[in-house]
Amino acid sequence: MPYLTMDALNADNLRLFNWRQQALRDILVKPELHWPFLRPCVVRLLIVADGLDFSAQDFGLSTFVQTLLDMPGRHARFNITLGHINNASATQMMDGEPRIARRITRLRFDDAAHFAPGMYDAVLLFGIVVNFAGRGNNAAGQPYPADRLADMELRRLTEFMNAGGGLFATGDHGALGRALCHAIPRARGMRLWASTAPQNDLDQVSMGGQRRNDTNRTGPSAGSQFDDQSDDVPQSIQPKIYSRRSGFFRAIYPHPLLCGPNGIIRVMPDHPHEGECVEPSDTAQNLNLGGAALGAEYPPGAGGAPRPLPEVISWNNVLAGTTSSGKAATIAQSFGGICAYDGHRAGVGRVVTDATWHHFVNVNLVGEDGLPSSNPKSMGFLASAAGQAHFEEIKAYFRNIAVWLSPPDRIACMNARLSWGLVWSDRVLEAVLSTTQIKLAETQPHVLRLIGTHARDVLGRTAGQCQSLRIMLDLVLVRALPDLIPHIDPWWPEPERVQGQDDTPWLDLNPLLDISFGAALVALREAFPEPSEKLGEQLEPKRIEAVMAEGGKIGLERGLKSAATAMATTRGLLRVG
Repeated sequence: MPYLTMDALNADNLRLFNWRQQALRDILVKPELHWPFLRPCVVRLLIVADGLDFSAQDFGLSTFVQTLLDMPGRHARFNITLGHINNASATQMMDGEPRIARRITRLRFDDAAHFAPGMYDAVLLFGIVVNFAGRGNNAAGQPYPADRLADMELRRLTEFMNAGGGLFATGDHGALGRALCHAIPRARGMRLWASTAPQNDLDQVSMGGQRRNDTNRTGPSAGSQFDDQSDDVPQSIQPKIYSRRSGFFRAIYPHPLLCGPNGIIRVMPDHPHEGECVEPSDTAQNLNLGGAALGAEYPPGAGGAPRPLPEVISWNNVLAGTTSSGKAATIAQSFGGICAYDGHRAGVGRVVTDATWHHFVNVNLVGEDGLPSSNPKSMGFLASAAGQAHFEEIKAYFRNIAVWLSPPDRIACMNARLSWGLVWSDRVLEAVLSTTQIKLAETQPHVLRLIGTHARDVLGRTAGQCQSLRIMLDLVLVRALPDLIPHIDPWWPEPERVQGQDDTPWLDLNPLLDISFGAALVALREAFPEPSEKLGEQLEPKRIEAVMAEGGKIGLERGLKSAATAMATTRGLLRVG
């Protein structure tokens, strides 16, 4: 055995100490390296353009794509395929970004190598072309239509949506984007894809008329300038507000698409002539595409629930007198900025449309090319601290689109990862307790409420302020107490008041929800007391759902029992007088 000096022993001890410190840092910063079940869920996106591109130029989508690639948190990562209808160049396809999974030029939705069942979770379409040119012939030698996608392409996209896949579609003013998007079921009626009148001043989506959707806000330069779209001043939007009564108060929420880590998202990039989102006037169509009957365009609600229909979830405002460098002075008005369809409630995919892709392209986000660096409009929202704060809100909307459009199984996976993260990464039990060696059966309701309150706060600062309620609804109440959903879910049609019934709102459900959520997390920790590699990379979300649903139900029952005891005590106190 070799003779070891004290220096050698000290060096070995130092290396061991450093290794342990690094391991501890990794556990805190990258716990997924040690516990595979904390690895993010993968959501596969196909993002398609037909005249825009994915470059860093003004009309490129590189900032939007990078926002998705830089998704914060550990619950989701986006595997992105970029598609282009034309033969785009390497630069136009973000060839310098190694995180892009695949790039497809001359994309065809009826080509199984480009698009097939199970290949993607959501498809995002950014259309600018009014008429396609040079698409050539399909595999059967038939020419592709010039003014829309082919019947078989529409069939494949509809089958994808009917199987749970999400779809996003946008264009710009007038008919821009019509060729790519206007014939796609559901999306076709959720947005205007053509001018509404031949007279410029009457056209709702004109480029220069007084009725145009000009959302530009005055920036650092005097007067109303076209390039105000590239400064650090956004437009303010009016989100649709949903609510549910909670005791003698009403809790309010935006649509989940507009629910960010800092609360309600109330800003968007501005632009001198946007398109317009609408609610479809005809919702009774049955679909027959490519020789196949594909069912109702808007199916009935699953399990006898109300039929979901598209709804405008935000409005953009046009100020009076905006000229944007010489256009006709605008008339004050408002118009639909985002429309959303929750197809999950009918067993099909979700759909989102946006008034314009100018909410997503570089020139409206990070400034206009060619301007001197001294001009704030060369930097967009990056030009000031206030602008950067607005930009964070807008980026939260971008990420919300990709998450909300994900199929139910991907959302279940994300919810499971978020729950695991609360227990093993955010350590919410350790944050509020002196020990984690607790049993649900022995934990008092006030302790469960403390855990639930802290967990919802942590979720709100990472995944958005609505996410804790969605997890409660999706993981716990759907399985444990489905009859309670209409009374708690603000995005569900509110139950009608029963005539003659006393509905004085004595009971505030929020503490009960916190108790239930806390109980669900304690049950999860109790079911899996130690992280282990044996749990595998794909820990079954259904197992997590079952554990949390049972724990949440126990928490609700215990909370109701505690509330009943408190009411009895109050009655006793009142009788004392």
